[in-house]
Amino acid sequence: MLLGADVRTWVGRKAAPLSRGILVAAIAAGLSGVAPAAAQDASEQNRLFQQMVRDPTNHDLTFEYARVATARTDYEAAIGALERLLFYNPKLTRVKYELGALYFRLGSYEMAKRYFKEALASPDLDEVTRGRIAAYLPDAEKQLQPSRFSGFAQTGIRTQSNANYAPTTGSLLADGTLFALPQSSLKRSDTNWFGLVGLSHDYDLGNQRGDVLETRFSGYLTAQQRFDELNVGLFDISFGPRFALAPELLPGATIKPYVVGGNTWIGGSSYLSSGGAGVSLNFPTGTHFAWGPSFEWRQAKFHNSPLQTYSGYGSGNWYTGAVGGSWQISQTVRLEGRGLYRRGDSDFVFQSFDQWGIEGALTVEFMPPFLSIPRNWSIAPYVKYANTRFDSANPFIDPLTVRRDDRWSAGAILNTPITKAIGFMTTVQYDRTNSTLPNYRMNNFSVIVGPTLRF
Repeated sequence: MLLGADVRTWVGRKAAPLSRGILVAAIAAGLSGVAPAAAQDASEQNRLFQQMVRDPTNHDLTFEYARVATARTDYEAAIGALERLLFYNPKLTRVKYELGALYFRLGSYEMAKRYFKEALASPDLDEVTRGRIAAYLPDAEKQLQPSRFSGFAQTGIRTQSNANYAPTTGSLLADGTLFALPQSSLKRSDTNWFGLVGLSHDYDLGNQRGDVLETRFSGYLTAQQRFDELNVGLFDISFGPRFALAPELLPGATIKPYVVGGNTWIGGSSYLSSGGAGVSLNFPTGTHFAWGPSFEWRQAKFHNSPLQTYSGYGSGNWYTGAVGGSWQISQTVRLEGRGLYRRGDSDFVFQSFDQWGIEGALTVEFMPPFLSIPRNWSIAPYVKYANTRFDSANPFIDPLTVRRDDRWSAGAILNTPITKAIGFMTTVQYDRTNSTLPNYRMNNFSVIVGPTLRF
């Protein structure tokens, strides 16, 4: 996704990764208290379970047990406790809502729908809970349909300290000679309008294995206030079936072969088109962890443009292997990460490259300031790193120096839903590139703000 990154960098680092040292330090600092806290929560859950067995009709005790179990993502235990409570008193509206929410988290949408509707039919349902059910019930019903369409859109403004991505050195190498950049080409700030959209469609194949056809589309447009020659437009689309890998041996494991393609425009002219195919796997482990490897091949075609010489990348085949994972640490904390290796074989040896990268994000949800807001807010700090090494020196820039780039980004995304569909999102990001060539030593600070729409 181009948001928060320059196109000339994006085309060569489309899946660009994150800093090993920074990521390890962030994880160590952020999670240093997770293990003791997890052990304490497990002990508390066990203590409450023993008390609940002795006093099964105690509402407060059962709710507390369900709260602790839910916080630990032990949703099955929480469901069992609440269903026993409902057995003793079928009129407990709060229990019906909580069961609907728990089944929703587990992906059991039929049961979620049933309990949500039972809660809605209760005359003593409060307006806050009614609003939360109104936000999640349509999602549960959508997941039960054979053809499911959903999307995300955002518009707004983006400000940058280095909108033209000028070298921080204020100089440029060409034919081995260092030239000072003219004043008009030095680092300059700018503001642009942007529009971002992501669309998803799943079609259930109707078999017992749960196989689906998945279509994914993303698009992005910008209109610069100062540098209209750097206005950007791009789209990327993929399509393929997701099959259950081995339902009896590996419950939940899936494999997805797919085809993919896209195009990028800069200043109204086509800059890069690509197409290819890939395969990805996903292996869930309970409700806490999921991981999977992937491989993708793309044929990249750069069109005639002065930016192509500047970017250093050329037409050819790109091969990307990656391993990613997601760890649901608790009900409101999720850690995601991915590492990748990419090989780019271009028409010219000085445009061929090897790239290694790693990226990670920690998402923390929290209650919104008003009870009338049906969805949690979240903040997600993230960090990325990519190391790119070209095969030989570019004779048009410096015939004696082989290009080596280290690029890292760090930032945070604040997501603040207001209604079940409308919200507001703010992203703050800092990018820095260190390179053996002064042409590519850059930094940029950007702030992105705007309303969002989910459907």
